[in-house]
Amino acid sequence: MTVLRILHLYPAELGINGDAGNVLALAERARWRGVEVDVVTHAPGAELPASADIVHIGSGPLSAQRAVHDDVLRIAPRLRQWRDAGVPFVAIAGGWQLLGTQLETPDGEVLAGAAVFPSRAALGGKRHVGEIVVRLADGTTIAGFENHSARTVLDGAEPLGRVVRGTGNDGSVEGVVVGSSIGTHLHGPLLPMNPVLADRLLSAALRGELPPVPQTERVDRYATNARRAIADRLGVSL
Repeated sequence: MTVLRILHLYPAELGINGDAGNVLALAERARWRGVEVDVVTHAPGAELPASADIVHIGSGPLSAQRAVHDDVLRIAPRLRQWRDAGVPFVAIAGGWQLLGTQLETPDGEVLAGAAVFPSRAALGGKRHVGEIVVRLADGTTIAGFENHSARTVLDGAEPLGRVVRGTGNDGSVEGVVVGSSIGTHLHGPLLPMNPVLADRLLSAALRGELPPVPQTERVDRYATNARRAIADRLGVSL
């Protein structure tokens, strides 16, 4: 790979919670390690690039989800091909819901999803807004901010982690993992706050371990302090 291509789906419609920071974090952490990066954005009706190494989709309200829904279904076969080929996806909240198998609106309408993730979401009348701490299967603790009304069911997939404080999918688990791809309710944005996830996505895309460099060591200390502040406010330990 000579250039790492990051595909950012619908940045104008889905990106109300600082989600563009995830793309910036991926790009900068790759560049700090000497990797050339090409960030490509995709809007409804446009053609997808011939290839992608990482795919990102951010969050948005139901009105924004409706605005891109037809296009999501149009490009869904290509997205699934990339997933099957090992391209890592990072899907945030509303974007994750669109890349699941279905999204049920509060009035009972069911919108078909792209089926990149085996997850189903139902939007309710109660919003879950606040900081959240999640423990991954390997014991790593991540933190962020959730702002959603969804109850999410995983159909045979593993969750990203277990909720320590917060709501997540159902009050017990949070997010989803399929291969090297993740879906999550965490904003903040997610990857600057939790660089371990950013580097896992980059490692999957670049097919190798990423060495630490001075720039990552410095910003990772800031991220650790930010997560610790959230944990302290919620009365939990990292």
